This record gives sequence, C-alpha cells and structure tokens, in this order.
Amino acid sequence: MEIDEIVGKLTEARNAYYNSDNPLMSDEEFDMLEERLRNIDPSNEYFSTVGIKTQGRRKISHEVPMLSMGKAKNMDEIRTWLKRLDLDAEEDFIIEPKIDGLSATCRYSGGELQYVATRGNGIEGQDISHIAEYVSGILRNIPDNKGDFEVRGELYLPKNTEFDVLGRPLRNVCVGLINRKENLDDLKHVRFAVFQTAGDVSYRTESQCLNVLKDWGFSTVAWELAVTPEDIETYFNSYINQYRDEWRYETDGLIISLNRRELFESVDSRWVVDHHHHYAIAFKPPAETRETILKQVIWQVSRQGNVVPVANFEPVTVGGATLERATLNNYENVKRLDIHIGDKLLVQRANDVIPFVAGNKNIIEGRENDRPPVDIESCPSCMSKLVRDGVHVRCVNRECDERIIQGIIYWVKNSGIENVAEATVRSLYEKGIIKSISDIYRVTAEDLIGIEGFAEKKVRNFIDEVSRSKNMSSMEFISKLGIPLVQKKSLKKIGIFTVDDFLNFSDGTYVIGQNIISWKSDMSNMALFSEILSIIDLVDDVQVQTKGKVCMTGKGPGKRQELIEKIESMGYEFSSAITKDLDILLCEDSESGSSKIAKARKNGIKIISYTDFFNMEQ
Repeated sequence: MEIDEIVGKLTEARNAYYNSDNPLMSDEEFDMLEERLRNIDPSNEYFSTVGIKTQGRRKISHEVPMLSMGKAKNMDEIRTWLKRLDLDAEEDFIIEPKIDGLSATCRYSGGELQYVATRGNGIEGQDISHIAEYVSGILRNIPDNKGDFEVRGELYLPKNTEFDVLGRPLRNVCVGLINRKENLDDLKHVRFAVFQTAGDVSYRTESQCLNVLKDWGFSTVAWELAVTPEDIETYFNSYINQYRDEWRYETDGLIISLNRRELFESVDSRWVVDHHHHYAIAFKPPAETRETILKQVIWQVSRQGNVVPVANFEPVTVGGATLERATLNNYENVKRLDIHIGDKLLVQRANDVIPFVAGNKNIIEGRENDRPPVDIESCPSCMSKLVRDGVHVRCVNRECDERIIQGIIYWVKNSGIENVAEATVRSLYEKGIIKSISDIYRVTAEDLIGIEGFAEKKVRNFIDEVSRSKNMSSMEFISKLGIPLVQKKSLKKIGIFTVDDFLNFSDGTYVIGQNIISWKSDMSNMALFSEILSIIDLVDDVQVQTKGKVCMTGKGPGKRQELIEKIESMGYEFSSAITKDLDILLCEDSESGSSKIAKARKNGIKIISYTDFFNMEQ
C-alpha cells in the first residue's frame, strides 16, 4: 500500500473505534499497520494526533492532553523500554489493568463536577456530562482541593451483565449506550473506574493518588507495585492466568508506569511527546484462538466503493464472548486466507476484545469438499463489474445505490444531524424522498407525513435538526467532504479558510495537500462539492490577527466552553496549557497555589482576573 492509503485506513479505523460501536479492524491489525507506517514514514503527521475528532455533542478542550500509550508485546520489549528510561536509581513502577472501555475525564472546580468528557483526539473531547446522573462511579462533589482538579478513568460495562450475552465486545456496547440520545436509563449499567489524575502535583506517587481517590469514594482500578523486570513478568503471568478472568471489567493488557510523578516531565523531555508519553507503556497479552466453521461471506459496500468482506461462522466462545461474525477487512485478505465455505477458521479476539480471522486451518490440512474459493466479481448492490484497487475490489459506479446511501449516512453523521439513524436514511432513500446529500435539505414536513415511524414529534425533530445543520463555515463544509486527513485544524495549517482558498489550492508539499489535490481532480467529487454548496448556508470564516493567546485556571464566571467562546469572540486565541508564547493567564485568585499560576510567573506571563479581563472590552 502507498503511504496515503495506509494513513487513510488508519484514520478511518480510528474514527470508527472512537466514534462508533463498530470497529473496522482488529487492534492487532491496527497496530501492525501503524508500525508499517512508522517504518516507512516516521515523521508522518498522522503520528501527531491521538484518537480522532469527536462527533455530535459539544466539544471540550483538555487542558492536559489525554495521550495514548506506547505498546510492548513481550518481556524483551519491556526490558528495552526499561533500559531506554535509563534511571539513575531503582524506582517503583505501578502496574494497572488496561480496561477496554471508553476513556473519560471528570473535571472538578471548587469541589464541584464541571463536566465529563471523552478523550476524543487527545486535545479535544466530547461533552458527555449527561451521563453523570446515571453512571456509577462519577462523583458529583469531591473535597475542595485548591481549585481545578481532573480525575481520569475508563467507562465500561461489567462482565456478566445483561449486555454480556450479545456476542459483541462490551466496549462497543458501552460506546453505543453513551452515544444514545434516548432510553438513557440503561446507562445505569455503565461503571467508571479511575486510573489517574491530571494537572495536580500535590501527590508524590501514582499509588498515593489512587489511595486518596479511593478514600474520596471513587472506584479505582486494581494496581500493584513492581521494582524489577522479574516483578513485572510475575504480575503479567498472574494477569494472564488469573486476574483477567477474575476482574469484572474486560481488559486488553496492562499499563506499566513510573510511580514517582515528578519523573514524568524529566523522562518525557528527552523525546518528542505527541502520540504518547514515554514514562508509561501498555503491555499487551497474546490473543486467545478458537476454531469454527465458516458459513458465509457477506460483502458490504462503502461510500468510496470499497467492497468489504465479513465472515459469518458457527458461534464460538473466545475470551468469554460468543462470536458469530468478524470482518475480513479486504479482498486481498480473502485471497490470502484461501477461504472456502465450510473451512475451519481460526478466530481470535485481538487483545481479548476485537474479533478477527487469524487463519484458515484448511490451508494446512487441505479440504475434502470441492466448493470453489470465496470470490466476488460484481457489486452486491448494483451488480456492476468490480475492479481491483490495491488490496480492495471496488465498485466504480457512482450511481450505485449503496454507495449513495453510505455517502448520505456519512454526511449526516459528520454534520451533527442527530436523531437521524441509518435506518431512517435507508427508508427515505427507498421511498425516493432523498436521493442525494442535497435532498436532505429539501425535505419538508409534508414529505414525511404518513411514513411509518414518522410521528409528529419525529417529523419536527428531523426538520429542526436538518435546518440547524444547514449553517456552517467554509472550513466546516470542506472538512465534512470526507477527504482523508482533512479537518478544520489541518485546513488552518495549510492556509485554507474559505471556499475560494480551497478551489485555488495547489500545494502538494504535505500529504493533506496531496489528498486535496487528488480529491479535486475527480470531477464527480467536484460535482458533489457544487451540489452541497448550492443548498447550504455558508458563513465564511474571517481570518483575523489574534490579540494574543489566553489560558484559564480555577473556577471562572460561567461554564468552561462558554468562557472559551467569549475569549475567542474578543479576538484572542484560547490555549489549554501554559506555553512560552502564552500572553495572558486568567484566574480567580492570583495568590492560590495553582501550578499554572506558578509556571506563568516563572515565564513572565501576565496574570489577570476573570473580571478585569472580561471588562477590558467595555
């Protein structure tokens, strides 16, 4: 695969993992593809991002980024990591379970919960504060502790609940519950387990911090201290043979971290910290493998025309979950595995979570049946002849019903049109009410009257949601077109602020620019561009010179996101962290012991009260 294709696959898979309950590939395959990209293009911009841009609800900026972890597959890699740390003296390490759920942070100010947010892309997450009144483990109040305080942990569904009989990874079900817009009572089954704090330096070690959180009433993860590599190996073996079955949460490995918090910054300072910190590492377990019989292969058409194979097989229990299907990822993989109906497939749950087909036993044993190998020549939707494109086979028919439907579904999701499910889009398409993305904005209430499932309230909600989503800036519009890696942040980086900027852009220096140029070269893409542009209400972004960068600490006079919007409306750029180019730090009490205030003083940054700052424009 070319670099662009690898990046596109990784980005699409990461988007599905963080924003939906239907991952596109196994963790093992994802890790292998990331490693391949790292080997051929280690400086690729992909590695400077974590997670993926959130969809739907209000966004929350993380003052302390929520980064992912480097990975180790065996003790040799753990020893390499320990040697790389090059510590002056013997240090404790804290070992914690890597719960397979949805990472979240709870921010408190003055002891009161301000919001709950997902990790998102590590810099910006999704506001999910609505879950606090349902989820066990999220405290509404904590002891007042010098102002701002963040508690980070994992949202998960416990094993052996009513959701543990669906044959799906519990993480996927958990994400689905949290993303629900209605029937929220089921959130009572979700739990929140704490594994660390952020931004607070009053606790010397991670273990001390966890003990304090437990005393406050939080549910903390199980943890153990280790000193030597042998201690780590012993605990890992206990995890494989005992703990992962005993713990009530599903896990996909262990997290090993330095216990002494003051070492974090000194360790990270030796290397670039963008994708993950270096003072901690994830230790992944070997996958459990089971044998089953292939019943059929279903081919699904994506909006780009890629035809993706999915294996349906006899039910098999792997790692406590009953599985009946798993993606085969692409046509090349089907050929590589030489799959025939009735074959004995080897199924794994990579890292004990995501099911995938790891092998075909009949390649070694041979087969007695004379069934032909699984293959496909025509699109399962429009019956057009498929063409080979790298590892995929593609439907190149732009009029293919399934491609159009998938394109509409993609636009709906990325435009923040809520309460419009895939089934609704399919129903309206089949009835001829919606045949293109622009048709969404032409639907009237009269069009929906009498359609099954469209009661008066649903009709009103549909019209309101679509109308609300019609207004967008140039950068929002361009970022929703589905061009690989193209988001508002990347558009700003390469100087695209308006539609004219986009149309005139021709700089192929970066991968993002190459993707834009390639996308524009396809006339059907430009037809889609013009079609949507003709129906939406575009409000062009105005590129202005900011008055400076502003950061906040402590409890302000309003909700965090509202304050950020107010700062930006005054012509300033908001920063979630104290940096050398910061101009102003806003605070409630300049004499408090806040680490941000101390750092701002050290760097000569102006410290202003919220009241004085917001009165400056009056």
